[in-house]
Amino acid sequence: MTGQPGSTANGNGGGPARELALHRRLMEYGEEETRVAPVWSAEDTNVPYVESHLAQLWSSGAPGEGAVVTEKGLPHARASVLNLIVTVPDADAAGRVLGTMVGLGYRHPSRAIVLVADPQADGPALDASVSAHCHPTNGSGEQVCYEEVALTVRGEAAEHLDGIVAPLLIHDLPTQVWWPGSPPFADQIFDQLVEVGDRLIIDSSDFTNLLLGMRRLAGLRRRSGISDLSWRRIAWWQELTAQFFDGPRFRRYLPNLNRVRIMYALPSDGTDGPASPIAQAALYAGWIASRLDWKRHATASRLQHGALHLVLEGRYAMVSLEVEGVPAHNLPPGELVSVHLQARGETGAAEFIVDREGNEATMATNADGMTALLRRVRMEPPTESELLSGTLVGERRDPVYEAAVRAAAVFLAAARAGQATS
Repeated sequence: MTGQPGSTANGNGGGPARELALHRRLMEYGEEETRVAPVWSAEDTNVPYVESHLAQLWSSGAPGEGAVVTEKGLPHARASVLNLIVTVPDADAAGRVLGTMVGLGYRHPSRAIVLVADPQADGPALDASVSAHCHPTNGSGEQVCYEEVALTVRGEAAEHLDGIVAPLLIHDLPTQVWWPGSPPFADQIFDQLVEVGDRLIIDSSDFTNLLLGMRRLAGLRRRSGISDLSWRRIAWWQELTAQFFDGPRFRRYLPNLNRVRIMYALPSDGTDGPASPIAQAALYAGWIASRLDWKRHATASRLQHGALHLVLEGRYAMVSLEVEGVPAHNLPPGELVSVHLQARGETGAAEFIVDREGNEATMATNADGMTALLRRVRMEPPTESELLSGTLVGERRDPVYEAAVRAAAVFLAAARAGQATS
């Protein structure tokens, strides 16, 4: 495989320099030390030929042992547990994808199909490369093996990706579609891949238009399971929040929460950040509001400079929801910095606080006239491989996430409008 298209399905041109850069990044996966067979590649090929090579790559071993890699005479059992389809829009995304997949392989060995699709590009309809990789498991000497298939699809062929990808999937295994970057929800390429997969994996912080993206996710949930890497990033915050109210002493304050203040990290010192750094904060707000059945009531201040202020209608009181972006030099942009919850109770006000500094968070309460430092906890940001690994298990549908997305979309729409509602 020697050439990559000069533009993507999203319309990002780049010419020969971009083609060469993307080609080199895709081939890096085949150069990993985990590779156990020579990289096979072909220009201007077809799907049956690629399918034939995949079949030849593995052959039957002794009875009952399943498939083994025959190249180099290495008897390693293939252990794919899923199909993973990944889109690669540009060279930067290729580097991100390949690094993530290397870390993912030993946790969830898969047949990974990496796609570069461009209906506008000239050249051969299909270029392909195939590499096989093995990882040791548990220090036992045994290894699990899997394949990576890189496809560059051009011209009219790129408008029929389902017909190209489907024959290369391992039947009877679940199929996940990972779309790094901002998905082109209205593009037929995106639509086809959603239909092929059982679950769509996205990162809402990558959305160039967070409100539109969350609205589209609400519609997609009827067709495909959805996993959001930003949702997994706030799992720590959800767990720590819930821990405040595990015991009966503080649980009585939960229905009486009247203020939620969420702060998140903004890009600083001119560094680049995600397209929508407010995504995690919006999802946290949507989560706690949907769990407690809060409804929007009025917009105190519209979304501006990464901050918004809404008034919500709670079960027993009005709730002030404040979201603010703050500079944070020791945290990646978009990460939550602090969550402060306030409530009124029969014996006075109460406050529940999680403040993060680097990879450590402090949990504290101020209730019943006493301030207590509960504990300090580690909050090391998971790698993208770890996040992705967590999305590949569990139920296909997550009703809690879906409710949080719907609520977050309502809040973003209300804050953008800047108008009071009732």
